[in-house]
Order: sequence, then C-alpha cells, then structure tokens
Amino acid sequence: MEQTNKSKTIVKRILIPILTLAFWIGIWAFSAWRVGVPFILPTPASVFSDFFSLFGTSELYLTVLRSLSSLALGFVAGVFVGVLLAVPSALSKLFDSLVSPVFTVIRATPVASFIILAWVFLDNDILPGFICFLMTVPIIWSSLSEGIRALDPALFEVTKVYRFGLFKTIRLYLFPMLSPFLSSGLSTALGLAWKSTVATEILVHTPSSIGYHIWDARAWSIDTSMLFAWTLVVIVISILLDALVSLLFKRKPASVFLERGDRRA
Repeated sequence: MEQTNKSKTIVKRILIPILTLAFWIGIWAFSAWRVGVPFILPTPASVFSDFFSLFGTSELYLTVLRSLSSLALGFVAGVFVGVLLAVPSALSKLFDSLVSPVFTVIRATPVASFIILAWVFLDNDILPGFICFLMTVPIIWSSLSEGIRALDPALFEVTKVYRFGLFKTIRLYLFPMLSPFLSSGLSTALGLAWKSTVATEILVHTPSSIGYHIWDARAWSIDTSMLFAWTLVVIVISILLDALVSLLFKRKPASVFLERGDRRA
C-alpha cells in the first residue's frame, strides 16, 4: 500500500508536469512548423539553443545580477513600508481611510503610466527599483492588514496566561497566524514586482539589464529566437523566486502553536 502511494506521488509530482510541458512544447513546435517563418515564431529547438548558449557567457550572470539587484532593493523597501503601514491600518480605521485611496489609485493605474511619469524625475538605473517598490507596497499592506484583522484575540490572551515574552509571542502566535497572509502577499508581490522591474528596463532601456537585452533582441538585432530566450530567463527566475517564497513559509499550521507553548511554558 505504501509503495502504491509512493508511485502515485511520483506520478503527480514528476511525470504529470513533464508530460504537460512536453505537450505544450509540442504545440509550440507544430505551430512554428505551420507558420514556417522563424522571424515570427521560432522553433523550440532554436530558442532552447540560444537559451543554453547564454549560460556560457559572463554577460548572462552580470545581467541577471543587475536586474535582481533592482528587484531586491525595491522589493525589500516595499515590504518594509508595507508592513510599517499595515499595522496602523489594521488597528485604526482613521489611518486606514487615509491610506486606502492612495493604494487604490496605485492598483488602478497602469504600470506603464507610472514608468513614464517617474522617468521624468528618476534616472534609468534607479527607475526599475522604484517601480518595483511601488508595486510591492500595496500588496503587502493589503495582505498583512487583512491578516492582523483576522487574528484571534482569545489566542492572544492565552499567550498572556502562559506569560510568553515578545519573541516567543511572535514565534508561536503572530508568525504562524500571519504566515498564510504573508506567504500569499509576498508571492503575489514578488511576481508582480519582478515583471514590473523587467518591463521598466525594457521601456527605459536600462543598461546591462534583462529588459535591455529583450528590447535589443527585437528592436535592433531583430532576433526573435534570442528574444524568446531572454524571456525564458525571466520566466525561470520568476519560478525560482516563487519557489523560494514557498520554501521560506513551509511551516506547520498555526493551530498547533498552543500545544507547543504548553510544552515550553
């Protein structure tokens, strides 16, 4: 029985994703064959060839590092400000009513509009990080403030009964309870922040960035296969970033914290 369960797990986690990927690559290959014009739709073979050829150059690593540094600066600053604003928003209706319209406007405004407006005041090197910051703050603020409002006051009273210190309360009560909201918010914000960072690099031609190479492949080199290859780099990094968030927040359910607290009190 146990062997059967293991086999099913292997099929679900490995075989099905591989077959799904193979199916869509097959559709892509067939479409490229039917179109017959590599300039419009390159074949999977040519795209993967260009993609793997990038790994043999230092340019790829320097470019990825440049784009990820913009993402890191903007995202970390956005998370910090989002958390800073979420706490008073969850605890004060007046404060929430003051900041809510600002975030509503940010969410409703197209990213391209912010890029063009900010381009007037900021340098090309700084702009991707700023747009990343701008896209991150509202999502973190919304997710965390919602999580704080959902906290169970009765469980908080239990932490007082067991005389939990500040760090123990955070570790055994606040973090497990807020973890689902943080995980969801960080995953969503990171995905949007990454795409916004690359989009900004494309529009403002940020030197030595992934976005610049995507723009260059289409506008100057007219190399659609390389355009697809650099886009694949963006997709792979996005998947890895999402996996990192999932790994960081792989925790046991918050409902078990009382049992832990009872044992350690």
